Amino acid sequence: MWQRNLSVVALGLSVACLDAGTAPTAGSPTGPLVASQAAGEHIWVFHIAGGTYASHIQVLAIGDHANAQGRRVFRPIPARSWDGSPTNDFAGFQVAADDSAGTSWTLRTKGGEVLRLAYAVAGDTATGALTVTDGTRYPVFGVRFDSAAVGLIAPVLARIASDSVPVVMIRLDDAFGTDRDFIRRLQARGLTAELAIPTRLVGTKGYVTWDELHLWRAGGMGVVAHSRYHRSTAADAQHFVGETVGGLAEMAAHGLPSNIFVQPGTWGDSIYFDSPAKIHTWRGALFRTFTTVSECYAYPYQLARADSMEIGLSHVTISDGLSERSVRSAWQVALRPNHATVFLVHTFRLKSSDQVDWFLDMVAAAKTQGSVRVVSSSAELFVLPAQPGPDLPDSTTTKLDQ
Repeated sequence: MWQRNLSVVALGLSVACLDAGTAPTAGSPTGPLVASQAAGEHIWVFHIAGGTYASHIQVLAIGDHANAQGRRVFRPIPARSWDGSPTNDFAGFQVAADDSAGTSWTLRTKGGEVLRLAYAVAGDTATGALTVTDGTRYPVFGVRFDSAAVGLIAPVLARIASDSVPVVMIRLDDAFGTDRDFIRRLQARGLTAELAIPTRLVGTKGYVTWDELHLWRAGGMGVVAHSRYHRSTAADAQHFVGETVGGLAEMAAHGLPSNIFVQPGTWGDSIYFDSPAKIHTWRGALFRTFTTVSECYAYPYQLARADSMEIGLSHVTISDGLSERSVRSAWQVALRPNHATVFLVHTFRLKSSDQVDWFLDMVAAAKTQGSVRVVSSSAELFVLPAQPGPDLPDSTTTKLDQ
């Protein structure tokens, strides 16, 4: 297995997803995240920017109102750190609400540690501070979601095993209407693809519809989250949480749940995940908690697959001016044993609808010959196909204890 602190190999043929979606720039930085809110409580994702909390996220169920005993729900929910290890920093604390609005809390341990969490809420965003026992204050922000968001916490993929047959996936980003013709070309060859969806753009002019996505998923295509607006931005904090977890929440609300997130190439700075160092942070913890695979730019396609690449897997873009010679060179890498390669197509950037038919023919022939395994979900890049037999487990994944 590649160590998580491996140095970054040049991205080579990997080209960012550069198209920008449009979105309102005024008002709440996260916008409305879900269509409805549960009456009893919400799920909050908090980040505390300091101390032992800095590389973690906090997932909390917080009640909207006091119960019959005059208490508000404040329930810590297990999360994960960037390396996948369980975290739950507020577990074991006794919690009391300090105000009627439920925005100020005192947390105590039997050992005498006292924390005070206080924040103000605007829209679905909280900003405030955590004051620790010695009086040190750490900045805090949080983003609120419907209570159903607790179901978004991702399972854990089974550990991968070496596979002599390389695995290939075609990915279509951004849900443009030009995907329709390309999907017909895939289906004619018995191929599938993963469709990466900016949820707020679906159904708008020039984009595919939710009905089409349901139809394609029923036909074997993967449908995964690709943010909500696909903004061109370097914004971090609540924007990052809202676009990531919010996109996953909206996929589930539309009946297309996914634990896979594809980073927009339009993101910059700390949320352009082009190195392992950027994932070894609270942002990576957010990915680990809510996704099985996050496709980013940290681990180039030239590397043999490894567990560490589940968060940070890169791709080869074959539609944005890359020469046929370069694509064929990438294909030769993809044919190496124990390789998993994502080939990305922006269908709206194809010069002609049949521009990469030759590539699809090559993939289909390799699939028929058994020299590659073609999958429709990036999670399938990291697990062996199920084999029939009496000792086969019921599932290759397990839920994080909640």
